[in-house]
Amino acid sequence: MKITYFIFPFLALIGAITNAQELSAEEMMIQMFNTADKVSTLKYEMHKSERIEGELKNSIVFSKFRRYPLRVYLKQIDPRKGLEVLYPEYIGSNKVIINPNSFPWFNFKTDPNGSIMRNDQHHSITDSGFDHFMDIMTFLINKYHKDIKDLVTLDNDTIFDGKQCHVVVFNNPHFKYINYEVKEGENLFSIASKIKISEYMILEKNNKIDDYFDISLGQKIIIPNDYAPKMILYIDKKLNLPLVIEVYDDKGFYERYEYRKLEFNPIITDEEFTTEYKDYDF
Repeated sequence: MKITYFIFPFLALIGAITNAQELSAEEMMIQMFNTADKVSTLKYEMHKSERIEGELKNSIVFSKFRRYPLRVYLKQIDPRKGLEVLYPEYIGSNKVIINPNSFPWFNFKTDPNGSIMRNDQHHSITDSGFDHFMDIMTFLINKYHKDIKDLVTLDNDTIFDGKQCHVVVFNNPHFKYINYEVKEGENLFSIASKIKISEYMILEKNNKIDDYFDISLGQKIIIPNDYAPKMILYIDKKLNLPLVIEVYDDKGFYERYEYRKLEFNPIITDEEFTTEYKDYDF
């Protein structure tokens, strides 16, 4: 099953332009969406920095990713060297299995969006790969298509991880916080998914909410109307995939994700998404 990112028809026409010597920011974005839609598997080293309760939390994780059916293997390099996570535990499961490589010295299963996995994390393991951010960007481009030439601009090219990159900047002056009344059956995940915003940002903004499920019908909360007021992408000129995604909110730096040593559609065997694989320590 492939996920196709729907783009407003005007931008889809721009995507057909492939021979121009100099591409616009919109054209680069469309090429990126088209390439991301062709992802089957990925390997990469994720260097992550996120603002958690006012402090930056950094980590480095090696990742193997299969798009469909969704399978993810993570091995932390820093700070908890050797910690391994596999999602799902097996096909048909909705749990992750964790090898902590430290106390309590045994594997355990848990909810990928529960308190253990989401502690000090902006995103879920199910957001691995590129689909999550591609969905956010296409949603914003479609929402503000009339102003897109003013919102999406080019900065100077750069070199990242030894690769030539375009730098695309998305500035969103429409970003603001709004009042929201919780509807029946909603939690922070479903609200965030519906309008492509950050569930962690909602949690951070509402001091009386303790976790992602701690809301009830009719409750008044504050949410952002969009994902962010500013995002910066470093797009590999050869791969047409983002190697860096940097996000700012109303307070400043919010999160940065670096896809280092990125391999596009490498061969990954079924066994590599099992706890029995020879190179793993589950």
